[in-house]
Formats: sequence, structure tokens, C-alpha cells
Amino acid sequence: MDYYSDINLEIIDNVREKIIDGAVIIYPTETVWALGCNASNSKSVSKIFQIKKRDKNKPLICLLSHFNQLKHYVDPPTQKVREKLNLNTHPTVIYPNCINKLNHVSNNKNELAIRITPLKKLGLLIDAIQSPIVSTSANVSGGPFPRKFEDIDKRIIDSVDIIFNFDTKSSGNPSKIIRIDEFGALQYFRKSLR
Repeated sequence: MDYYSDINLEIIDNVREKIIDGAVIIYPTETVWALGCNASNSKSVSKIFQIKKRDKNKPLICLLSHFNQLKHYVDPPTQKVREKLNLNTHPTVIYPNCINKLNHVSNNKNELAIRITPLKKLGLLIDAIQSPIVSTSANVSGGPFPRKFEDIDKRIIDSVDIIFNFDTKSSGNPSKIIRIDEFGALQYFRKSLR
């Protein structure tokens, strides 16, 4: 297992190919500690489901670094809907019409959950692998959300290939979840606990 206390361009040079090829990672987010991988690699996504003991019918969240990347994976919302989403608060948004290359992380309605990360270090990583990264809490499904690295179960730590343990201000609570339905209406599934 590789362990890094930062994410910078030199480290990204070391890990880029490993992550593209399927390495599973642990990293902090602005919410809770996460388990992730290259979202475009279906084999590494399958590993995430196994590690978490998660039902494959429960889709995973993907992180992007910029709103303009959305068009590669889903139909972006109209400007009117985008304003209602208030993306400055970094909600997880469930978008309709997932594009085929990510249908292994979409739900059975072909919807894809995406959050634009405010963390520049994660943005660097996403941009380097030219793919979203999966972001699901680093716990066994149904278990408590890990608010700090020490909260992560040793079995999960032992199951990953790379750990990024850099300082970030995490809320300790999962993000709010908003779904855009086929008519552009918003449905709120999980309100932010921040």
C-alpha cells in the first residue's frame, strides 16, 4: 500500500497510472473520509462494492473538479436549474441521462450522482486521470461515517492500494443530495447536516 500525506503534481506523477488502471484509494473530502477509484474503471468500481459490502443496486457518487466536465457524463442542467441547485454549497446532484461510459455507477433509471469537489488537491487528481473519481464513505455499508482517518475500519484500510491523508477541513457530515427529475424539478433526498 502507498501512503501519501499530500496530493501534489509530483505525487500525481507517481500514482496517475495506478489509479487509471484500477487502484482503490482512501482520501478526505470536505464532508467525510472517502473510499474511491477511477469511476471509468468498472473493475475498480466492483472492488469498492465488495470492500463496502454494498448492494450493487445502490449507486455511487462521482466527484468532478469543474462544472464544465459534466457534459462528458450527463446532460448538464439549464441555467435556471443550475441557479436553483446553488452549486457553491457543493451538493451531490443526481442527474438524468448518464452517458454509457459511466453506466456501471449509475442507478437503474440511468441517473448519475455527481458532486463538484471544492478541494483543489482532489481536483488535480481528477484532472490528471481525466475521469471522475468515486466518492463513497470509507465504511462498511450501514456503519458510521468516518469523520477522521482513525475512524476507518482496519479491514477497509487493508483493502486499498493508496491512502491520501492530507489536511482538510471536513464537516464530518455527508453532503446534501438533490435529484433533478426528467422535467427539471428538484427533489431533496438528504439535507445537509452542516
